[in-house]
Amino acid sequence: MSMEASAKAIFVTNTFAQAHPEEHIKLWRQFEKEVPASNRSGAYGIENMAYVRWLRKLDNPVVSEFLKESILQQ
Repeated sequence: MSMEASAKAIFVTNTFAQAHPEEHIKLWRQFEKEVPASNRSGAYGIENMAYVRWLRKLDNPVVSEFLKESILQQ
């Protein structure tokens, strides 16, 4: 795990949480239920990296639009 990848995942998670707090809370709870703790724990930032990977696979329209407009544009 690179520090750069970890930092990016933390940035995406925090930015999404600020932009869409209710959707983030709903999705985070779902993420915790669906992704085993062993796949999202360990070093600092691992949980955020797992969350971002999970969000991308989820194909949620709010997330897709957020990533497209807020993250990929920058």
